[in-house]
Amino acid sequence: MLRLAIVRRERGAPVRSNSGFGRALMVVGAVVPAAHAACQVPPDARPEAVISDGDVVVIGRRGAVQTDLQPVATLDSAAIAASGATSIAELLRPLRAVTQSGDGQEPIFLLNAQRVSGYQDIGNLPPEAIERVDVLPEPVALQYGYPPTRRVVNFITKRRFRQVAVKAAAGGTTRGGGGTKNAHVDLTRLANDRRLTLSFDARHTDNLLQSRHNIRPDPDVPFDARGNVTGLGGEIDPGLSALAGQVVTIAPVPIALPDLAGFAAAPNQPRLFDIAPFRSLAPANDTIHGEAVLADRIGPKLSGSVTVTADHSRDVTLFGPAGATLFVPADNPFSPFANDVLLQRYLVEASQLRQRVETTTLHAGGVVRGAVRGWQWDLTGTVDTQRRAGVIFKGIDVAAANAAIAAGADPFQPFAPALVADQLIDRTVQTTQGAGAKLVATGRPLRVPAGRVTVTGTVETEQTRTEGETRGADPYAVAFGRGRIEGAVAVDVPLASRREAFLPWAGELSANASGTVRRVGRFGTLADATLGLNWSPVPPVQVLVQLKQSGTAPTLDQLAAPQSSAPQVSLFDFANGRSTLVTLLVGGNPDLLAERRRVQSIGATIKPFAGRELRIGATYETTRIANGVQTVYALTPETEAGLPDLFVRDANGALSSVAFRPTNIFRERQRTLNMTLSATGQIGRARPPATPGGPPPDRPSFYGGLGPTVRFSDRVELRPGAGTLDLLAGDTLSGFITPRVAGYGYGGINYLGNGGTFDFYCTGRARISGAVPASTLRFAPLCKANMGFTLSVHHFLSKQDWARSLGLKLDITNVTDARQRVRDPSGAVPYRYQPDLLDPRGRVVTLSLRKLF
Repeated sequence: MLRLAIVRRERGAPVRSNSGFGRALMVVGAVVPAAHAACQVPPDARPEAVISDGDVVVIGRRGAVQTDLQPVATLDSAAIAASGATSIAELLRPLRAVTQSGDGQEPIFLLNAQRVSGYQDIGNLPPEAIERVDVLPEPVALQYGYPPTRRVVNFITKRRFRQVAVKAAAGGTTRGGGGTKNAHVDLTRLANDRRLTLSFDARHTDNLLQSRHNIRPDPDVPFDARGNVTGLGGEIDPGLSALAGQVVTIAPVPIALPDLAGFAAAPNQPRLFDIAPFRSLAPANDTIHGEAVLADRIGPKLSGSVTVTADHSRDVTLFGPAGATLFVPADNPFSPFANDVLLQRYLVEASQLRQRVETTTLHAGGVVRGAVRGWQWDLTGTVDTQRRAGVIFKGIDVAAANAAIAAGADPFQPFAPALVADQLIDRTVQTTQGAGAKLVATGRPLRVPAGRVTVTGTVETEQTRTEGETRGADPYAVAFGRGRIEGAVAVDVPLASRREAFLPWAGELSANASGTVRRVGRFGTLADATLGLNWSPVPPVQVLVQLKQSGTAPTLDQLAAPQSSAPQVSLFDFANGRSTLVTLLVGGNPDLLAERRRVQSIGATIKPFAGRELRIGATYETTRIANGVQTVYALTPETEAGLPDLFVRDANGALSSVAFRPTNIFRERQRTLNMTLSATGQIGRARPPATPGGPPPDRPSFYGGLGPTVRFSDRVELRPGAGTLDLLAGDTLSGFITPRVAGYGYGGINYLGNGGTFDFYCTGRARISGAVPASTLRFAPLCKANMGFTLSVHHFLSKQDWARSLGLKLDITNVTDARQRVRDPSGAVPYRYQPDLLDPRGRVVTLSLRKLF
């Protein structure tokens, strides 16, 4: 009888006898049962065998995860080539919806079935070094010390690989502006357990000015370079109204003499100022990134890796001229009015509003792994630090300008430089430091009739501290230090097994459970618990049932981000369907509570053809969230009534300030159906080798997938006793829709280094129901598609040595330049929902050249 064991043998080492199970060592890639595998196995992934006490010990596919659960999606080396990706990030981009769990959590990354200290460990591996990628369902996370709430992405590398890659890229929007330049170099060395990667990346992005787009001025913002005059409580001046023949509440400052006749020339017709040349829709950015990863064996029984990364970025955003509301008394010698009035003016003679943010991030991580008495273990440790420094250049303090106007200065002319030189500045600094360690041990200590019981134990600790400070007109400081320690146990018990001839009529059936208890500073004891059932009645079919409960503390950034304010910000008010000017407050919320979540799901995956990599899956999920942490961006009567602490109105009832900060949502309930279809393969029949013993001729390879999502319900209660908001039937927390139906797709084909790829995301029609017709917004269906084309230069210039391993790639983001279309019942487009504001970049074209050595 064949039995599975965990052993380690250097590739090419002689087969030798083991005297006992205690001498078995862990393979760099964990093993998988191959009894029910029906797909073709690449040569480097075929099982190996050693002799042990007279038994044949089968070692599963190198680097594959040891599990009976089928992958949600798989990419082999041919499919990876068909993707045209030149980095792991590009490879994962079209697969994002497949790799995310139902609630949007990012996946857990493995390398050769082993935990890594972070994404940094694998982020700069070139796709050419990857032999296979498996996207595995959430229950697999249990055996790696994580709750079964996140999918697992396992990268399997080639045994031996050497490469230096140099890449240069440039691009920009097809409407102009927002140009990008990128230079990248990396070195990769793989030799069995040894791994070395070095990389450096530099990127620059230009400001994308609003003047590049067709965006009309906001009619509800009364500021102008010369100014618009408004009354204190309505009518400006009875004399002006009599002269104009109507009640005048706003009038532009005339170009000529500012007398009553000049103001009466355009009653109630404010002059709008185009700030497009002074405002950026996307910031200018400069980013540099460096990384080094070293992995090797540590003596005869251990292996490990060390990762060091450094990042620095700088963003500069332009907001345009400062708007000021100036008080003009009736006795000012330059005022023609009998009443006091307000002058709404852009101070174009003052410094422009802008923001600069610089972020420096340093990370170091390490992993040590080994095996003892049949238990595989690994210990990971990380140290992180980040410093984010921001400078926000705001408007001037209008007190001095108002004093000058009261003393007799002309309010309708540009101010003297001394009056506008004192610009308000907010300086923010947030520093976060953290260190953590996690020990995970997995073994199969017990045997039951259906197979071996898998047990995973985890101990984890983390200490983090963050300090945030704002210096300016409204100083603010906060500091948090938080420790976390937790322990977890997960068990997977086989109940029936066709392989073990125990209840074979039931197929492969197993149950899993896990429990986690954590102690989090300021939040006390939080616990997670999961129960699951995995059933494969026949090899092509797999059914997963899961119940998950969790308690999660807010992140330190949600608690302690520096506070800052921005005056005269235009936001869409769903109460009246117009833009309103408010003081916007942003920052963390130290009073947040822990979020509690309960998820129930049932899913099925079918692999209908044994010899083809085609998988069809569906998961139905219900979620209940208590005290969920969200930032509410919608100014609706419902959000203002339910979250009154985020909104402030003045004595006249006008909205004066709004806080965009994280808050707890009392309750949310969701029901969702996610479906997936993925396929990879080669086109045409395999042909015999051209020479005996040689490789078969290349064939075109392809990959593709679809993933529709249907949301059946998404209901929210902001506070206990408040009404229920239906996010699928017109209510909103974000100011945008939650589509009932959405979906994505991706695919590609490649032959001899030449090919093309595509991916798209589509949403259905939806609406937001406002308090008045002008705030009832209808969102048209939207579909955005991206395409990429790769060209092997050497394929066409085969006699030119310089063209070897030289690739040219053209990427087109948002091929059709599609943008969300939003209209009110009259057919008008609200200012804040103009297509170019919702998607400033639109179509982007990038050309890159990559040379491999």
